[in-house]
Amino acid sequence: MKKTFIALLAVALALPVTSNAQRKRAFMVGISTYDSSVTGWDEIHGAEDVYLLRPELENQGFQVTALVNEEATHDNILAAMDQFAKDSKKGDVVYLHFSCHGQPVEDGLNGNQLDEADGWDEALIPIDAGSQYRAGVYVGDKHILDDDLNVFFEGLRSKVGSTGAVYVAFDACHSGTMSRDLDFATVRGTSDGFTASGKRFRPPFEDTKHYQITSSVEQAPILFLEACRARERNTELLIDGVEYGSVTYNVLQAIKKNPLGRNGKQFEEDYIWSTQQPGHWNDTQHMVIESSF
Repeated sequence: MKKTFIALLAVALALPVTSNAQRKRAFMVGISTYDSSVTGWDEIHGAEDVYLLRPELENQGFQVTALVNEEATHDNILAAMDQFAKDSKKGDVVYLHFSCHGQPVEDGLNGNQLDEADGWDEALIPIDAGSQYRAGVYVGDKHILDDDLNVFFEGLRSKVGSTGAVYVAFDACHSGTMSRDLDFATVRGTSDGFTASGKRFRPPFEDTKHYQITSSVEQAPILFLEACRARERNTELLIDGVEYGSVTYNVLQAIKKNPLGRNGKQFEEDYIWSTQQPGHWNDTQHMVIESSF
């Protein structure tokens, strides 16, 4: 009897460890209500992306942290991302989603590192970030640059470790127009680069990668989904009279087909399958997928 009790106790003590090793966690940012009179950014449907995708993630066991609209300030996003990384553990499956405007930023602005071959960084736009450089008013300090995101993702991959997985979806764009097209499709992002020198943004024609992916036996594999190439617009999908983020809608269809877990190749296949369904993707933009799975 004593041996049986000890065996059962050992199993019980082991259960939380096994559970923790397979945790599912998500961090989401969705912005719709930009104040164009203050920031210069038009409204989109980023918050609606969170409302669409979050229930399915939670149904699949994800613990979701989300910032929407006025919550999604520069400082709040960075603080929440920092806490998300600190709370991450080995073996976690993590999903990060950003539905907002995007903008190219002149490389080296405000003393940032000069490291872009095309002369431009890429940036996500919090709700309190302006669209134009104005000396003494707004100089880009609330833009979230890809350089900083790269550092964050590399650190997160190390925290999660090789037994975990990291997925990142950007339902934004780095070119295009801030206004709605004549066919009422909403576009995310702008073709006007954020610059102090007046430099004109000339997007490259090659398939420029926005995020660096390294491989390490100590890091989690990572998969990035990006809505379009640098020279293209991320146009929202219009389905049955409702507008959806192009990445968001297809992520939802993919994870409904197969729950999101450690099989990154399966997720990528399901996502591509969804985009190939009639009406699920705009032929004016090319998806970008970067993966180490």
